[in-house]
Amino acid sequence: MNSPVDDVIRAVTDSLERRALALGKRVGALDSVRGLVAADEADIALDYLVNTANAFRLPMRQDEYDRLMEAARRLDPSDWVTDIDPQLLFPA
Repeated sequence: MNSPVDDVIRAVTDSLERRALALGKRVGALDSVRGLVAADEADIALDYLVNTANAFRLPMRQDEYDRLMEAARRLDPSDWVTDIDPQLLFPA
């Protein structure tokens, strides 16, 4: 299923991957996020994406965070996104 939530998760995942590669990091866990989205597990993908960003210290733009929060509200578990380390957020 291709939903707006899936699109947001994919877009933020792609952006984080580009940022990681620019820092010289290869984060295979981001491929797992895409796999979860493809398997129609957006709620688990969202949680895994936040955990991956925290674990690998991947910086996230504030607008990306806001888009994830909106996606989480659609899924209901917006508290998952609030688990992001605020030190990783930066302005768009």
